[in-house]
Amino acid sequence: MTHRYMKYLISENPIYTEECKKIEVFRLDIQDEPEIFEEWAKQFRRNYCSDDELKEMTTDLNISSNKYLKDFKLPSDSGIGLSTMSGDFGEILISDYLQYVEEYIVPRTRYDRKVNKNTSTQGSDVLGYKIDSLKSDNDEIVVMEVKSSASRKNSSNAKKKLQEAIDHSDKDFERFSTSVVASFLRLKNSNDDQASVVRRFLHISDNPYKIVYGAVAVHSNESYDTNLIKEAVSKSHRGYETLRLLVIHSDNLMNFIKKLYLKASEV
Repeated sequence: MTHRYMKYLISENPIYTEECKKIEVFRLDIQDEPEIFEEWAKQFRRNYCSDDELKEMTTDLNISSNKYLKDFKLPSDSGIGLSTMSGDFGEILISDYLQYVEEYIVPRTRYDRKVNKNTSTQGSDVLGYKIDSLKSDNDEIVVMEVKSSASRKNSSNAKKKLQEAIDHSDKDFERFSTSVVASFLRLKNSNDDQASVVRRFLHISDNPYKIVYGAVAVHSNESYDTNLIKEAVSKSHRGYETLRLLVIHSDNLMNFIKKLYLKASEV
C-alpha cells in the first residue's frame, strides 16, 4: 500500500559531490489537497500513537484525544520541541519512502514510547529490512542517518546537514547492533508480526546479510545549497563503497511541519 501523499515526493536529477559520489535528490512538492493532507496527518500520528492506544488512554484518563496527543505524545511547537518536530518529520518521511517506495519493512518503534516527547530517541534514525526469498545472503538492512534543517535559516551550519548526516552515520557502526536489538524487543513485547522479520537479523555472524548505510539531509529551500552539498566529504566513511546519499528539499517546510503536527493532534 502506498499512501497518496507520497506522490508529493518527486525525484529530481542527481547531483555529484566533488568526490564524484552520487546524491539522490527529491523535491517535496506539497499541494493544497485537504483530503490527502488529513490522510497524511492521521498516518503521521500513528507513528506516535496507534488508534487502539488513543482510544484506550483517552478513556482511562477521561480526556479528549486532542489533549492526550498534545500533552503526552506529540512534540511541542516551541523551544526544543520545535527542533524535535523537524528531526522527527525528516526521519518519518524517509521511513515512508523506504517502506512505500523501496518496499523495505520499516518498524516504527522510535516515537510511540518516548519518555520525553520533546527529545529524540537515541540510536540509529531509520532501519529498513528486506528479505530475499531465494537467497538469504541477499537479505539486507538499510541504516539511515537523517538530519533536518526545516526553518528559514540559511546559515552555513543549516546548509551543511548532509555532511553532518555523513559524520553521524559513521557512528552507526557502533550503535547498529544495539539499535536492531532494541527494535526487536519493542516489537516482540507488543506481539508485532514484524518481530519475526527483525529476529532474522539478530545474528549476522551465523546468518550473514548485507548492511547498507545512508546519510540524508532534509532542507527548506532557504537552506538548500547545492554548492555546499557538493562539498560533502564521505570517503572516510567506513561504508563508503555502498553509502547512499540523499537530499530532500521543500518550500516553507517548517510552516508545513507545524500544520501537519497540528492536524495530527486532531485526527
